[in-house]
Amino acid sequence: MLLSIISIIINIIFYIILNINLYTDRALMPDGGMREWQRSPISRLQLADQGILLYLQLAFAAVSMITSVLIWLGVKNSIIRVIQLVSTAASIVMFIMIMIVTSNSHAKYA
Repeated sequence: MLLSIISIIINIIFYIILNINLYTDRALMPDGGMREWQRSPISRLQLADQGILLYLQLAFAAVSMITSVLIWLGVKNSIIRVIQLVSTAASIVMFIMIMIVTSNSHAKYA
């Protein structure tokens, strides 16, 4: 029961962090000026054409939260428990991967 609540809270925190503007992108403009953009990890993934990582994170988080709610509502099936644990672990791993990828990627400008 406690793990289900923690899993839901962790996934909500991950989603909030992925939407916070953490990065500053700078680019030299043709007129010689410098332009800055504040970007979130989600927008950096989209600009770097790596949006599939975000979709995987959201899928793992959704499965984790749905199975957590099922456990919270009283479903006593051990398969649901295993799925919840695996999806929560996968969500944590994907979040770490997204943060590493976005910190080391640069936006592709046309």
